Amino acid sequence: MRFSPQLATLGAAALILAVITWALATESGDHHGNVGTVDGLRYSTLIPSEQGPLAPCAVCHRIDAVGPESSAPALWGIDGADKASSSWFGYSPALAGSAGSWSAAEIDAYLADPVGYLPGTSKTLSQVRDADERRRIIDALQKLK
Repeated sequence: MRFSPQLATLGAAALILAVITWALATESGDHHGNVGTVDGLRYSTLIPSEQGPLAPCAVCHRIDAVGPESSAPALWGIDGADKASSSWFGYSPALAGSAGSWSAAEIDAYLADPVGYLPGTSKTLSQVRDADERRRIIDALQKLK
């Protein structure tokens, strides 16, 4: 069998085209807000100082509109959302059994004393005792729409 440079070039071009096609298929192209992609996985590009009052929340919760889930439900659109509405998260029986939606007053009470507000909750957050800090958090949450 004789080596053909043209055939080798054609094979290399086909391989490059296949890699480009694969790379484009793994990218969603649906960039929303401050979300970047690496290897097709979305992540928040917001650094803690850009997260403002939600920086402590972002340790467990996704605050962007899109991206991989974190260890707790996303906070995007939480203001006015039904409680325990994430389809993937395993809520505590206390939260799963609660009715209603997250209003500013409900969020404030929950942040002030998660266990006192909802006995049996699995929320591991410490109480946010400072009312001004809770107001800043709630204001930021209300902008996530």
